[in-house]
Amino acid sequence: MLICFEGPSAVGKTTLSQSLSTDFQVIPEANQLFIRPENEPRLWYYHKQVERYQMGVQAKRPVILDGDIFQPLWYNWTYDYPETFPSQKETHQFFQDNIAQEKMAFPDLYIIFKATHEQLRQRKQKDPTRTRRHFEKHLQLIESQQRYFQYLKSIGMAVAFVEYNDFDITRNQVLSIIAAHKVAPRSHTEDFQKIIGWLTKN
Repeated sequence: MLICFEGPSAVGKTTLSQSLSTDFQVIPEANQLFIRPENEPRLWYYHKQVERYQMGVQAKRPVILDGDIFQPLWYNWTYDYPETFPSQKETHQFFQDNIAQEKMAFPDLYIIFKATHEQLRQRKQKDPTRTRRHFEKHLQLIESQQRYFQYLKSIGMAVAFVEYNDFDITRNQVLSIIAAHKVAPRSHTEDFQKIIGWLTKN
């Protein structure tokens, strides 16, 4: 099973995923897993998401992705595709091609964490190991991120929303969600077409 943890910066995704590493294969987010090269190729970050998916497919245990492999779809959409980012057309074409070639697919289960801005700021202050240079900017994407995953849930994809308050309570809730989930076959191509249609209209 391929499970994805997603949510705002500093919500606690990495801490929680690491606490489950005894029973799950944890695949860190791309910026933690790979070193960005100087003068990186335009789609370098996108290709690294494909690599993360391939790591998950090859794992011998259930997998937790710390961060969405399709993150560029909703992140770039949120900020209206700045000139320094790949365009909407490039982004959609890249993921469409990789899905068609079966090089990547949507996770079997998304678990999306929520917390207040105050909680997120407090957690950021308590974590000296991460700089989170764009933290305040990333607070702006919370609403659109939630809208995106609500849409995925509305078309039948497996998405669970979890209030991340107490660590132990949240951890137990996540384990219960995972234990109860039954993977059902889906057409990733059809899901993707619905998603890009929605992104284009919104």
